[in-house]
Amino acid sequence: MADKTLRIKQVQELLQLSERTIFRLIRSGELKGFKAGREWRFEPADIDDFIECQRKKAEDDIRQRGEDKDAA
Repeated sequence: MADKTLRIKQVQELLQLSERTIFRLIRSGELKGFKAGREWRFEPADIDDFIECQRKKAEDDIRQRGEDKDAA
């Protein structure tokens, strides 16, 4: 494992999300993380995957709104 894991505070700062939201995303399975002792840790690649997934969702939403607008 070449990359160091991230702590929850680092993920919060990186994603600009609250701790509560981070835990909600973990519970829903949208964000991957693991516990090391009492602390949550995150692989940088998993954070990158989450960001890419969110980007794709946003693009799909924009596309869908455009289709809805064209249909109206």
